[in-house]
Amino acid sequence: MNKKLIAFLSVVFLLAFLPLVPANAAVKAGDKCTQVGIKSVIGSKTFTCIKSGKKLAWNKGVSTKKTSSSKTSKIETINYSAPSQPSANIETCKIVEKTKNRISVGPSMLPTGFPRHTIAQKIGTVKWALIPLDFSDLPGETDFKSRIDEQMKLTSEWFDTVSEGKYKVEWVVADKWVRLPGKTSDYEISQSVNLNNAANGPKLFKDAMVAADPSFNFTGVQTVNFILPKGQSFIQESSQGFPWDEAVKNLVTNEGSVSSYSIPGKMFDSDNRQYWSYFAHEFGHAMAIPHIGSSREPNPYMGLDIMSSQDGESKELSGWLRFVAGWLDNERVYCKPLSDLQNTEVTLVPLSNANSGIKMVVVPVSETKAVVIESRRETKFSCLMPSKRNGVLMYTYDATLMHGEDFLKPVTPVDRAVEYSSNCPVVGYPNPILYKGQKISVEGVTIEVVDSLNYDKIKISKNS
Repeated sequence: MNKKLIAFLSVVFLLAFLPLVPANAAVKAGDKCTQVGIKSVIGSKTFTCIKSGKKLAWNKGVSTKKTSSSKTSKIETINYSAPSQPSANIETCKIVEKTKNRISVGPSMLPTGFPRHTIAQKIGTVKWALIPLDFSDLPGETDFKSRIDEQMKLTSEWFDTVSEGKYKVEWVVADKWVRLPGKTSDYEISQSVNLNNAANGPKLFKDAMVAADPSFNFTGVQTVNFILPKGQSFIQESSQGFPWDEAVKNLVTNEGSVSSYSIPGKMFDSDNRQYWSYFAHEFGHAMAIPHIGSSREPNPYMGLDIMSSQDGESKELSGWLRFVAGWLDNERVYCKPLSDLQNTEVTLVPLSNANSGIKMVVVPVSETKAVVIESRRETKFSCLMPSKRNGVLMYTYDATLMHGEDFLKPVTPVDRAVEYSSNCPVVGYPNPILYKGQKISVEGVTIEVVDSLNYDKIKISKNS
């Protein structure tokens, strides 16, 4: 190959690759350049040589995005560790309820403490029925299932979560509306009261069950949840009945008896309320889980437990009530009487977290009172609140108080303001959750939150 040919090919080769070779010399937009297409990277901009009229010049440049590091940031977590001091015998922390009505019948069979009591089944897989009711003067809408499908799903998920898989709900749903014999005016109920306390309570329940019985199979059904046509107003709040009610006990279908029933009224079709939390709250009573505080007046535990209010911000079931219900196993509870309490470190697993480990600390301070500590996290069941509810909750249990009284009371820092939800009709109250670095004392017990991530690490000590 002669020298002229070699030189020609070298020039062609160089020109072919010029657009791909960044110019290293500093350039400015509008400055003269030598070859269309060549590029120069200066700082965060890439300039390209273009033809401008009859001249070649650098364009204005294009910003260049920096390539992010390939390193993955590490997510901080707390390793679970066993308590620094051994737990006492768990029986020490099964505080015996001391109320006068402890051995009575009816609602007083709903224990706030030990021994446990069972009415309706609360262990195992059970069937719940969903039956729509309509009337000659108020026919039901065509697609009622679209209104209730998600509510049934949430009910099942909630029970599965709070019972740690010990109680599972399977739904049996009627295919079409069940027509009652009378008109809506025959069944008016204004307030949410036990069926015996509403003039039309027993009539509504009996007529509904008799009308449904020929076409619905009640085999194995534990509770019946009725729904009404959209837009109804003859039941303002709700209607429900329980295992101890004569009307419920005496009603026998072709396949047997049921334990309870519920009917959400107009109230649950407005104000961001939901059916599922009402279903869970009312059947909780049928399972012998008590109501915390008054159902009509605000109480100190309002919003912190679904058994205080089905409209509360957390819709949790407290660790104490899980323990009394038999859903929180003994090994999940750290027990230490105040008399034996030393400086102790405990790692708490959040209540609704399925991981193994301690979920609740119980410190008996007398024969009838205990300090209870648990870890809370916002879940899919929670409402939106101004302050995140991810941290530690400390409260007291008073065994001298019964169903419908304030037997659980939160311990809240004094500087907290009242907060309201943006998507739930909650009663406003100060946020009681304790966060990392915070400390609080009650009944001779002090806790400090040492760390709070996936778990909460706390220090517990006796006041000197």
